[in-house]
Amino acid sequence: MALIDLHNHTYYSYDGRNSPEQIIQNAVSHGVEVIGITDHQFSIRERLPEYIAHLEYCRDKYKDEIRVLIGLEIGTRPAPNDLLADSCGRLDYVLFESLDDSLNRAMDLYEFLEWSRLFKCRRGLAHTDIFGLSEKYRIDMISIMRKYNLFWEINTSGNYSYYYDFLTSDKKRGLIKRSGLAVTVGSDTHDICEYRFKQLKRANELLEQLGNPLP
Repeated sequence: MALIDLHNHTYYSYDGRNSPEQIIQNAVSHGVEVIGITDHQFSIRERLPEYIAHLEYCRDKYKDEIRVLIGLEIGTRPAPNDLLADSCGRLDYVLFESLDDSLNRAMDLYEFLEWSRLFKCRRGLAHTDIFGLSEKYRIDMISIMRKYNLFWEINTSGNYSYYYDFLTSDKKRGLIKRSGLAVTVGSDTHDICEYRFKQLKRANELLEQLGNPLP
């Protein structure tokens, strides 16, 4: 299985420090085979065409060294009112973040599911405890995600307790493995000086054990 890292930020994000080229070169130097750039939509705003064009250039520039995917991280607290889903048609995927927001600022789940259908690229949930959502709404979130063709991201940035809970729960890992829910891995890198490669590698090993990578 390819070593993947599908969640990275560049200077197109308000909190990113590096250029797309630097993020990609760092991934190459660590043996990553698939790299995804997912800058914040609310930082990019009207520069989305510029952002996509830059990443398309990088995808071609580094095509002999690494596979580059073009993504976008989209907030749900609340949904952005200046983002049209059809403007994302050239993206490879989008990540919707923090749908499980503990302060209840995120979109209603059912409203989100219908809104997410408008995006024609691959769609996934980042920074989201899907088991917590199952308890909150008293539903089987895994089955719903499969129904709506949503994948789940294992985020290794160290800021999300649901990841460590998942690492230590045989029951939860078993549920994901048996379900066939597509899963990805992302480092959530904002500065290559803080790149957490050991954690990324461990998450990729877990993904291989689960056997449910995003096709």
